[in-house]
Amino acid sequence: MVQAMTLTPITDQQYQQYQQSGLDKPQLTYSDIAPILAEHGKNALFSFTQIGQSVQGTPIWQIDIGTGETRVLAWSQMHGDESTATAALMDFLNFIAADEQADWRQQWLSKVQLRIIPMLNPDGAAAGNRLNAMGIDINRDAKALQTPEGRLLMQAAKQFKAQFALNLHDQNRFYSVGDSDKTTTISLLAPAFNVSKDIDATRHKAMQLIGDMHDLVQQQLPGYLGKYNDTYSVRSFGDTFAGMGMSTVLIESGAYPKDDNRQVARKLNAQLLIMSVQSIGSQAYAKQSLDTYHAIPFNRSDAIKDVLVNNLTITVAKQQAQVDLALEFKSPQHAVITEVGDLCINSAYHQFDATGLSYQQGKAYKLTAALTLDNARFIELMRQGYSHFSGDAALLSQQTEFPVLVNPRGLAKQAPQRHHGATFLLANEKGVQFAMLAGQLVNLSTGQVMYPRGT
Repeated sequence: MVQAMTLTPITDQQYQQYQQSGLDKPQLTYSDIAPILAEHGKNALFSFTQIGQSVQGTPIWQIDIGTGETRVLAWSQMHGDESTATAALMDFLNFIAADEQADWRQQWLSKVQLRIIPMLNPDGAAAGNRLNAMGIDINRDAKALQTPEGRLLMQAAKQFKAQFALNLHDQNRFYSVGDSDKTTTISLLAPAFNVSKDIDATRHKAMQLIGDMHDLVQQQLPGYLGKYNDTYSVRSFGDTFAGMGMSTVLIESGAYPKDDNRQVARKLNAQLLIMSVQSIGSQAYAKQSLDTYHAIPFNRSDAIKDVLVNNLTITVAKQQAQVDLALEFKSPQHAVITEVGDLCINSAYHQFDATGLSYQQGKAYKLTAALTLDNARFIELMRQGYSHFSGDAALLSQQTEFPVLVNPRGLAKQAPQRHHGATFLLANEKGVQFAMLAGQLVNLSTGQVMYPRGT
């Protein structure tokens, strides 16, 4: 008998009360969460076990909560550079531990056992990359089990005999929700357990739980929910666990405009975790039709660009064309051109209409004597056709807010080209009007950088 229950998401005010401080940053490492875990380890609600360690010897913990028959496993940061959900798990632990949530806890503590493994890949987290210290993608090691971290996850899942699994990841910032111009801030999936993508009773439950998740996200952030690619991946843990009888849900945290550290996705993750244990404990998810799951639009990859420059005139061998340029930020001082042509199907975090402007290759200003470079001097140089510098960087005293490139490599020349640096000038019959410097657009008339880097 399915128990009647209303799944009410926590309010923004409630979330702020339990949001763990110190985690609003682009990359989390073990040192960020170790003191938080140590504090929660003192709470009798939580049973902490060090299940092993990473390749480089960092502890890997599991946290068990509840005594119920339905067992739910959740893990985060198996890819070291995907830390949004780790922050959300810390928020979730704060919510569970709060004295004022005693009534909420009693709704599920005797019905659900929850096992959390935060930061499965602390070595990758420390290096800020996807892989573990052996250079292996842990999420492609579910069959071979050559990584200690992958073996620990498999061991924990088997010993626990999990019935539900929440697989927490980050996806890149370039996905859109279907054919819309909205970024996919949360992406969900009930992974396939075979190539045919069959739906057995186990996957059916995962799809129903996602139905509840859909309702929550649409309530909190309508239009920013997508569905991840459901192609069967034989080496991945989510697909493998689905084949082992666990109702597995992949939750991917994505980007949102003007939110480089993904705090919007973090809050939604925390809300989804809170709602999920509530739904699983009450079996509220069983009321969901699969129609809700199937109606979620798939992600469209590479649909969102960092920067779009539209309607820019280029000339090659006396042939003229009006094109769009897509730019991608690679690092604080580096951006590249990723596409040239008709990009009307794309949207962007930053967009500029260059109608009436033409591409102009920037010249290198050779440093032969000391040069103090403030905004006014740099604008003067850019009006003369210079976009970057060559020579001895020590001669340059930088007192400008504009990006300064010294001896850059791979800049586009006669015309913009894919994979070349996004540093060039935009001119009309009156001369240079704008400068694109490492992907940032400077208005030479106002002296302003027209948009910040990032989302």
